[in-house]
Amino acid sequence: MSNTYSLLIRGGKVMLPEGMQQVDIAVEGEKIVEIGPSLSGSADREIDATGKVVFPGTFDGHVHFDEPGRTEWETIKDGSAGLAAGGGTTFIDMPLNSSPCLLDKEEFQKKYDIASHDSYTDFGFWGA
Repeated sequence: MSNTYSLLIRGGKVMLPEGMQQVDIAVEGEKIVEIGPSLSGSADREIDATGKVVFPGTFDGHVHFDEPGRTEWETIKDGSAGLAAGGGTTFIDMPLNSSPCLLDKEEFQKKYDIASHDSYTDFGFWGA
């Protein structure tokens, strides 16, 4: 029986508990469902990673994207674009650098609306 995946990453070098190995990575939806050499099956999308190292996305739990209020310093759009360019998938923004600070439901909603529209990555917010 042949599997069909949403994504197959073929032939990448991956650090596993046994050490660095050249393997295929099968993804279904947003989950890795199988890792192994020369996986059988097909996919909606395949990536040839031969000769490349495959890393998981990074997570930054302490950023200061100063929006709303201090957009001349850094916006959510600019900050998340930089994060994504470096392999980041998620950020958690600190509560006190925005102006006004993220202290209540109203300010949370403002920041959430901006991030929902402008962020290139997943996100969350620390509250104060």
